[in-house]
Amino acid sequence: MASFFDHQERAQSRTGWLVVLFLMGSLGITVCVTVVMAMVIPNSIPLAIGVSVLLIGVPFLFKLATLGSSGSQVALAMGGQLVSPETGDPAERKVLNVVEEMAIASGMPIPPVYVLDEPGINAFAAGTSPQNAVIGVSRGSIELLSRDELQGVMAHEFSHIFHGDMKINMRAIAAIFGLMALGYVGYYLLRGGSMGRRGKGGGQIALVGLAFLVLGAIGTLFARLMQAAISRQREFLADASAVQYTRNPQGIGGALAKIAQQADCTMLHPEASQFNHMLFSEGVRTAFASHPPLRERIDRIKAMAGGVLVEPAAPPSGSRVPLATIGSVPHGNLERAHASLMGLAPAHLESAHRGGDSWAVVFAVVLGREPSRAKRMMEVVNATDTRLADSITAVMSEPLPTGIAEQLALVDVACATLARTNSQTYLATRTLLAQALKADGKIDLLEWVVTEILRARVELPIAARGGRSPDRSRQLRDVIAPAQRALGMIALLGAPDEATATTSLAAGLARAGLPGVALPPPAERTLDSIVSDLKALESLRPAAASTLLESAVACVSHDQATTEQEYLLLRALSERLAVPLPPVFVQ
Repeated sequence: MASFFDHQERAQSRTGWLVVLFLMGSLGITVCVTVVMAMVIPNSIPLAIGVSVLLIGVPFLFKLATLGSSGSQVALAMGGQLVSPETGDPAERKVLNVVEEMAIASGMPIPPVYVLDEPGINAFAAGTSPQNAVIGVSRGSIELLSRDELQGVMAHEFSHIFHGDMKINMRAIAAIFGLMALGYVGYYLLRGGSMGRRGKGGGQIALVGLAFLVLGAIGTLFARLMQAAISRQREFLADASAVQYTRNPQGIGGALAKIAQQADCTMLHPEASQFNHMLFSEGVRTAFASHPPLRERIDRIKAMAGGVLVEPAAPPSGSRVPLATIGSVPHGNLERAHASLMGLAPAHLESAHRGGDSWAVVFAVVLGREPSRAKRMMEVVNATDTRLADSITAVMSEPLPTGIAEQLALVDVACATLARTNSQTYLATRTLLAQALKADGKIDLLEWVVTEILRARVELPIAARGGRSPDRSRQLRDVIAPAQRALGMIALLGAPDEATATTSLAAGLARAGLPGVALPPPAERTLDSIVSDLKALESLRPAAASTLLESAVACVSHDQATTEQEYLLLRALSERLAVPLPPVFVQ
């Protein structure tokens, strides 16, 4: 079975045939433009080629620039409205809860949710990675679907995130827009000429528009072929994955059945056509269907409900969890995530969703571990921000969760809220957190991991809004020494003695194919050393990250048990590698 990393790597290579279709469509437009211009202007082949390149290339580059790498631009282009974590709308609250549970169960950042003002049932995932993904969902979906059905649809969209389909879809949008742009121009010119003043001027505009519309039909043809080629088989995989994630065929099956019962599922937004390939179900009817027939999708899910789906046994507590669970929702995790969120004090969850109090939740989690240190940290906070100090006190008045998975789930929810804040406001409070953590001259493992989560889930998305994102193109051979030291620290944290740690490290190094090395010397067994090594490792490409994480898991599972410290270090490593780590390694 292909892993998360395999899917991400294949997403890089599957774009080759998209390029072929794009070039074929571009060539077709160029030939037609050349023929038309040659009839009017002699010896105009070079000019025709230049005009064709401009007619296709400018819209293509424009769309690339406006979409960037963030899925939020796609959602906004579709008329989506960002749902506030503090929303009081029951339907919006329902979809936010479902998305939070799915994200926590898989270990990925909680994506922002945008609601489209569409009466039909539809949804999409957009972005280039789990770190910048967004979920778009129609108003009809959140109002007409039951919670189980909505969960099935969201699981389908999370599958697209994990399988690298989003990256293909994002690249295809620009290509499709470039091919269809000539037709768009022709449509508006024809419409404007027809609706304008009667006479020679209006007739000429309409005639030019008609010519553009005819020429643009070639690009539209290849754009529709591209949409059809992208999504048909990927939709079957996403449907099957949704059943696997939720263990409930009736959820996604019921959603598809409701779509089949709708009289008209056509989306109203004028931009919907170019995004047709990335929707949950076909939003615009075209000559080349971008999705498999609904009846065939429903029949396949019915077959799963009849016994095709094999239920894997839940892994025993503390045992090694297969790497195949990364980039998925492991068996039982969705229920555990739901129970974890429902088990939190309502006041804590409300504070994590509230922009003004989400920081207080983060402070409370790190302060609540050692009450003896909390007093010194609170003195630092009080001296700078009394309002924050009051919020922290209010959050800590309710008992905090004791389990590490529940504590980090609360931090994850708070991070999704903080990622929307102003960068200057965030940095000021982040600086205050750093000062508070150093109040007694030391930082423990949980405190450091929380700062790593903040960095990956809040600081990097904020930086990405300014066009800055980390490079992830290096191979493991480029960072051998940092990888060896990181594996050594993982082996040390979970071992009762150095002999056991040495054996665990050897297992991890062997899995990675790295040279054998001794455990890090005592002077290098510090958090500062780990931070330095992780900075080097975060530049690894997905396949190299796969190898490294496999090695880390080999270290952890060598003794067939996972300690809290080992899980925390694995979590920090996963955040640096930008790999979703399901909370299944902790006892």
